[in-house]
Amino acid sequence: MTDFSDLMSNGVPVDTGLALGVGKVKYLVGTKASTDAYYDLLISRGVSVADCYAGIADAYTALVTNRNDTIVMYPQNDVAAATTWAKSNSHLVGASPRAHGYNPCYFTHTADQDVWWTISGSNNTFTNVRWQHGGTSVTNAHCMEITGSTNRFFGCHFDGPETTTEAGVAGYDLVKISNEMSYFENCSFGNPWNAMTQQSALLGFTGNKNCTSHFKDCTFTKNFGSVSALYIHTYQSLNGGCHISFDNCIFQNTGTTTGTYAIDGYGLNTNNAMMSFNNCSFSGVTDVVASTYEAYLWFSNNGTYSANAQTNGLAANPDVS
Repeated sequence: MTDFSDLMSNGVPVDTGLALGVGKVKYLVGTKASTDAYYDLLISRGVSVADCYAGIADAYTALVTNRNDTIVMYPQNDVAAATTWAKSNSHLVGASPRAHGYNPCYFTHTADQDVWWTISGSNNTFTNVRWQHGGTSVTNAHCMEITGSTNRFFGCHFDGPETTTEAGVAGYDLVKISNEMSYFENCSFGNPWNAMTQQSALLGFTGNKNCTSHFKDCTFTKNFGSVSALYIHTYQSLNGGCHISFDNCIFQNTGTTTGTYAIDGYGLNTNNAMMSFNNCSFSGVTDVVASTYEAYLWFSNNGTYSANAQTNGLAANPDVS
């Protein structure tokens, strides 16, 4: 456990799991009023009123890029408008126990937009935070797009789609990545309830840049309401030395419809855009990927790699292509 020393001086330990040389610390509270228990505690411990914020927009504005500034968010629902995180080397930490899924530090939205959060800065860290994506509009097609490089997510939950409206959107990508070196550990994607009835995905990879990404100990949960639904969508433009890897990840279909493929495979090709799965499992799909793209997906169990998914733990239907 790594604690922010300046937080400890105020009696508020935060388990981040990260060794950050923290710059300025900002506090995201519910309201700046004595009736808010978190705000009241911070003020009683000597935290400046100027370092407390009642919304993510104002707290983000106060960050200085490349200074290791950190926002500490207390357990609450913060209603966020369309947000672009363009600053680099800054951090957002949920002050709650680590959770694999339904984290109490979370964001919702009421405004409709194609992309809710855009992470365009680089070398940022997001820990113990949940994004609850969905409203009542087909324009809500992406919870998050990551266009910056070397961003890291620990114990986060990308929760969506929250309504049947977004679940019926063709081209829905919960998280879309177009730049390099994104890292996710102990994160959750999707939810089990709203059947996704169009060609849609929990992850989308696109762009001409190197979109190398790594996922470790993550869970992908989707209610397949259509055979064309996907866990992962790779766009035809995907190229540039991209390698996407998954370690100890679970892909689970909670619906009654069996998807044709887990991954569509468009844009994958030898030595340019490939995927590897180490000790991962899939359920509720007939095959992991079409035979056309199978040579670009590598599976490993017990240290043996092959461009064949027969031993990867596919639950609903063994891969025999």
